[in-house]
Amino acid sequence: MSTRIKLAIAFFILVFLGVIGFSSFQATRTRYRVCMSIDGRSHCAVAQGRDAKEAIQSAMQIDCGLISANRDQLMVCTTQQPQSIEKLSK
Repeated sequence: MSTRIKLAIAFFILVFLGVIGFSSFQATRTRYRVCMSIDGRSHCAVAQGRDAKEAIQSAMQIDCGLISANRDQLMVCTTQQPQSIEKLSK
């Protein structure tokens, strides 16, 4: 393989890794703390997402997964409104 081909391959690999890194950082721009409660148990989780809806949904799923005793409670919990939602700075 010639040196030009090796340099071209290295360049494209670096560009590809740069695009992946950039898009990964862009995907987590918004942070929220969300608190959920079910049957006397509560939990607050922090999550990040591309937008508010994605971050809040992710935090709700974390909370409900930790405080639900079974699958039925998990289903009920994820359909309830959060006790609190707080936007956090980066």
